[in-house]
Amino acid sequence: MFHFKDVADWKLFFRFDKQWVENMSWARISPAAKAILPVIGVHCNEHGEAFPGEEVIAALSGLTPKSVRKGIHDLEGFPGFHWEYYLTRRGRQGKRFFIDPPPKGEKGRSLFFYRIIIDGGMWSELKPAARSLYPVMRYFSRYDAYEDEDLENVSDFDEHYANRKWELCDAEAGQLAKYAGINRHTVAEAMKNLQKNFLLEPHEDSNAEKTSKVYLIPKKYWKTSYLNQKLKTQAGS
Repeated sequence: MFHFKDVADWKLFFRFDKQWVENMSWARISPAAKAILPVIGVHCNEHGEAFPGEEVIAALSGLTPKSVRKGIHDLEGFPGFHWEYYLTRRGRQGKRFFIDPPPKGEKGRSLFFYRIIIDGGMWSELKPAARSLYPVMRYFSRYDAYEDEDLENVSDFDEHYANRKWELCDAEAGQLAKYAGINRHTVAEAMKNLQKNFLLEPHEDSNAEKTSKVYLIPKKYWKTSYLNQKLKTQAGS
């Protein structure tokens, strides 16, 4: 049985292609497909190959194995994604996934989806609308140096920017809903769910305009004891 681990890597990330948002591919896929795509993505090696089993994907995405299989089926035809069966060293049939990484030469083509969001349990705890919304808010977010209180203590701006933990998003609810593929009336509730899971924080900028801090790297994550007890309870039910 899969268990969440106490040790997490805060630097690993998956390159989420912004064109998935731009061309509405992300909006069109099912909630199950949206739940598993980043989980598979953070397991990809440098060649875009990933080998997570259905049990692992289910635990990290907050789905049942049956829903994981549906999500895999729903991702067939998604840009840059495909999978195939392969024979494991133990003589069993497994699934090998492929996600084509965005071209490295195209600056700004991808957003960094950090693995801690998966390993820290935030992704599995999110409701479907919140999972749909998070990459879209990341897509529309921006870094604003004027709102960065830590900047005055920074000696190397480039390093600070590369390791930034949040950006600001003030996109209209209707646009967020459109590109996330959710109902406009669910956006506010989805944002509350992101806030509950350490991925969003209401913010008022220097002009007294309301916006949101969207966390690339959350300030904290769920305790592994809580996550593993939840998995144990679900397995026994």
